[in-house]
Amino acid sequence: MAALRLRADLKSEIRAFLSERDILEVDTPRIAGSAATDPQITCFAVEGSRSHFWLIPSPEFHLKRLLCAGLGDIYSFGPVFRDEEWGPLHEPEFTLLEYYRMGMTGAALAEEVAGLLTRLLGEIGPVERISFAELFEGELGIDPFEAPVQALWERVATEHRDHLPRTDRGLLWDFFLGNVFYPRLGGKTIAVIHDFPAEQAALARLRPDNPLVSERFEIVVRGLEIANGYHELNDPEEQIRRFEIERRARARLGRADVEPDTRYLLALDAGLPDCSGVAIGFDRIMLLATGAQTLSEVVAFPAARA
Repeated sequence: MAALRLRADLKSEIRAFLSERDILEVDTPRIAGSAATDPQITCFAVEGSRSHFWLIPSPEFHLKRLLCAGLGDIYSFGPVFRDEEWGPLHEPEFTLLEYYRMGMTGAALAEEVAGLLTRLLGEIGPVERISFAELFEGELGIDPFEAPVQALWERVATEHRDHLPRTDRGLLWDFFLGNVFYPRLGGKTIAVIHDFPAEQAALARLRPDNPLVSERFEIVVRGLEIANGYHELNDPEEQIRRFEIERRARARLGRADVEPDTRYLLALDAGLPDCSGVAIGFDRIMLLATGAQTLSEVVAFPAARA
């Protein structure tokens, strides 16, 4: 009961923080006509009597359609859904805060998110900016961009090798971030990891001065990844190209093919303003606020008992 009361208090603080900055809360659908093409995401299907829908894994495309319509700084705060996400730090249904700032760089948005986290959790520590390459060079002594994929594979602990394809650089990068680097970060700082490889840009722009890296960041506090943000891609042709790359990756992983969201692409054709956006896992903030170890301790109805 104490955790539920704290949830309500922290939600009010988040809304106050965003309202003070004139960021408008909007309602977005929880079901959509398209699933996510991201190869790491599986959406829940919803079968109706006359139609077929998907539970949304993120309100991102709906929010960006509103941005393209000219609504300005906006946010959505509510439940999202991802199939196959289950464990101490994952629930198939979880609470996501996602918001967008017009004309703001990714670095400036990361600083703003750090201010929000400090308001919610008290003094955490200074912002510590670390590039993706610096993580690998500092921890493994290798350049993640230049090193042969075999060099990455050889650094994986033996007990994990059977679960990882030895020729997939992206999955090896993800393994080291989530299982080796991030648990050691953010003990007394707000760690901002930036300059992700272009292959992991997702919906972020590439840096104009270095197209090998993207304007994407992630924030880690006390070993937990809390936020994922982008200086948003607004090039429709590049977005189509990335959708096709994701579809090919899904095929390699044996996942079902997904048609891109045509409404989102039409909105991009109309024009997405220069903006940065971030998705923040609210339930993980609850873990930090309470000292709990699992999400099931800080939500009223975890999936196992729903």
